[in-house]
Amino acid sequence: MKLTHTNIQTTFATLAFVVSIMATWFAWQQVVVSQTHNKLSVLPILQITPYLEGENGRNGLYISNDGLGPATIKSFSVKSNGATASGFEADRWAEVLSATNLDPNCFATAWPKREATLKAGDSSPLLYVADVANKKTCLLEMVRLIGGNPIYIAIDYESIYKEKRHLSADSKIFSKTLDSLYQKLN
Repeated sequence: MKLTHTNIQTTFATLAFVVSIMATWFAWQQVVVSQTHNKLSVLPILQITPYLEGENGRNGLYISNDGLGPATIKSFSVKSNGATASGFEADRWAEVLSATNLDPNCFATAWPKREATLKAGDSSPLLYVADVANKKTCLLEMVRLIGGNPIYIAIDYESIYKEKRHLSADSKIFSKTLDSLYQKLN
């Protein structure tokens, strides 16, 4: 085969086309990687943490966003011993605490509002010991909360990219020391 000017042009044109297709594919892959990185860089991670830090510390169930972006709460439900409370209409901790044989008067409560947003790095109490007059008695109620029958919490939430996430957690801390203290209280 004799190389002519037309054959050389066709060969280079074909090579240029193949290279441009490959460059387009690599650029598209970079876009996909960048989008994934952007979503992960603002991913919220909600957690429920029970605290029992004593008289001057945090004592309650706290929700925190340990991720890198804000979390928008889409659904919230709590259940224990057959009592289930869900939705955003009203604070329903009293019925759940009563079903768990805990004194609702010992706790200040917070029930999330529809579309509530928790910023990255923020923490907020869902329920905590607030009865200053009966602090010692209420701290014992807190021991019963985190050492006894658990309260189960389920939260559906979204990132700013509308990616749906789910959290299932409970109030129980698994500790031999706490179990021993709980057994003494009951």
